[in-house]
Amino acid sequence: MITRLSKIVEKWARPGGEQAHHLYTEITRAARKPEFYLRYDINDTLDGRFDTLTLIVVLVVRRLRKAGKQGEDLAQEVIDLMFADMDLSLHEIGVSENKVGKKVKTIATAFIGRMKAYSTALDHDDDIELAEAISRNLYRENGTDPLDNGLVTAIKAQVKRLDALDDDELLRSSPTFEFNQPDR
Repeated sequence: MITRLSKIVEKWARPGGEQAHHLYTEITRAARKPEFYLRYDINDTLDGRFDTLTLIVVLVVRRLRKAGKQGEDLAQEVIDLMFADMDLSLHEIGVSENKVGKKVKTIATAFIGRMKAYSTALDHDDDIELAEAISRNLYRENGTDPLDNGLVTAIKAQVKRLDALDDDELLRSSPTFEFNQPDR
């Protein structure tokens, strides 16, 4: 009985369909890879992990929104899953119920700002604009240069891989995420 109730509560608490769950799982898997933090000097902290997750979600959502209504719906499901995950994570680290809503609102504001900054830079194909947005958000202006360390190049390569996927393929399967450091 408890297992059945747990599954019902989990389904209720975790929005999105099976495809969105699978895609979000791949996104979180990529965002948790230690190499990501080692290669690109991203701080392996709650903030660093949030910003890495946000970056990858933005890339996926940006591509999904180009795939028509079904893509837009899937993009929204992925965003909803991310925020359900953030809510759950805040509870798990001991943030009180009274403060979770306020923290999620702060996270949502940060996500929207990052989405706008990264998407605008990518839409303009502007490496400098993208590097500035990454420096400001992902690196919190700590002096790390995402042009110099290859992160901008790796992001653009991932965008190119996502853009090369046929809409049906994108909607049926989950892409893999590779942020390999380019040769210098």
